[in-house]
Amino acid sequence: MSSVTEPEKKVPVIDDVDVAVAGGGVAGTFAAIAAARNGASTLLIERFASIGGNIGPGMIVSGGMIDTPFHEKLSYESTIYPRLYGIAREFLLRYVDLGGGSIPPFRDKGAQVSREQNYARDSNIASYLAAQMLEESGAQLLVSTQVADPILEENCVRGLFVENKSGRQAVKAKVVIDATGEADVARRAGAPILYPKDCYQEIDEHAPTGMGLGYLVGGVNWEKYDAYRERAEISAEDLEWGREVFPEGYWYEEYRPIIPFVRKGVETGEYKLRESITLDGRSIDLGNIPGYGPMPFRCPSMPGFALGRIMLVRGMDAGNGLHISALEIAFRRRIFEITHFWKNYVPGFEDSFLLYIAPYLGSRGGPCIEGEYTLTMDDCRAGRRFDDVLYLYGENRALRHSCSEGECKWVDMPYRVMLPKKIDGLLAVGRSASGIPDTLLRHRMAAKVMGQAVGTAAALAAKQDISPKKIDVTELQGILLDAGYYLGDRWRLKELGLV
Repeated sequence: MSSVTEPEKKVPVIDDVDVAVAGGGVAGTFAAIAAARNGASTLLIERFASIGGNIGPGMIVSGGMIDTPFHEKLSYESTIYPRLYGIAREFLLRYVDLGGGSIPPFRDKGAQVSREQNYARDSNIASYLAAQMLEESGAQLLVSTQVADPILEENCVRGLFVENKSGRQAVKAKVVIDATGEADVARRAGAPILYPKDCYQEIDEHAPTGMGLGYLVGGVNWEKYDAYRERAEISAEDLEWGREVFPEGYWYEEYRPIIPFVRKGVETGEYKLRESITLDGRSIDLGNIPGYGPMPFRCPSMPGFALGRIMLVRGMDAGNGLHISALEIAFRRRIFEITHFWKNYVPGFEDSFLLYIAPYLGSRGGPCIEGEYTLTMDDCRAGRRFDDVLYLYGENRALRHSCSEGECKWVDMPYRVMLPKKIDGLLAVGRSASGIPDTLLRHRMAAKVMGQAVGTAAALAAKQDISPKKIDVTELQGILLDAGYYLGDRWRLKELGLV
């Protein structure tokens, strides 16, 4: 590709803080709250006007505000051992007080209990509460602002260049936290990066990358749809067509009521059963009708509404702007076509309308830093111990494996996975941290806990005016223990020199 040279210019410094956080998603929000609560002047920079990432404007879409049990031996809080604690638990309790749902362990305060069905309703609760807790902590917010490049002095990150309506500006910082999801800051700083590989799908069905988009449909008459579904008689010919077209397994029964409509739409050319886009000479499949699920989720707390999603698109580079642009355009077109199809064909959807599409693609993986240590699925399955442990993590596939083998195992989360090789002054959190496969560290409940740990580490480094790589990990562990973190039983704490 050709290139041009950008003229050198002076960039105004709009802030000089202890800790700058790039990205106001789940991990970044909790990192900023923790850094500020630990006495660091903190600025959180977010590209959208609303914070919270996939628990906020992204409408969560899949999974839960808190994970369902991964095995019959486990509780709802199994992602973090032995229970949820710290700022993450405080957030959930306050979220429930505001009416938030989809969190069964905390339903004692009257919140509606469901999963996907309540996400659209609750997303604004999560964003509001996240902003409120940031304000209470003393952290500053800079929204509608895109993080551009890191400010570099040799191999040390000293702040961030940002872009917004005021043009290009600079934020100086003693420590920068990369919470972009795709390690954007680390990549632009020249840190070694781990990119997803196709073979990761053998480890995790959501890998590599796994992208999707949520949307909300209004005007649905679910009673009419249910009445149709109960009396629907599907011909043997339609059923045979459906068996050939739709995925095998449990989805098939849910597809049955709409098989005749889908077949008619496909045969008349009114609907494309499958669609793909071409990128870098490769064909990327956008999924079967209507995306990941056969019908949108109904919302018990929102009569007449349905929440839909297109998910599990693989082969995309979540760190490539051209790929993201192409997929955003294709997804939004396909979502309209899907909902228009329901409106024209499916009983109960005659008066339905597409009300809202999430403002960005959700991603379960993508590029991440190559850390001082890279956590692997084998580490998680084995429940390995590390001296720089910050908390105990339960990855769902690893927990299913170890529980089925007889003993449920949680792995020590080492501080080193958050430290990029060859670059100083930078911490990576959430999916930007170092893991294989790329989807290993995506779980939102664990991202909250990692966020608090990283924010605490950043505040400690800024207070001592040293690199995050040079802090005393034992001191950090002690602060986290005081905050309610679990690093092991008394014998383990004795091994770590903490008692």
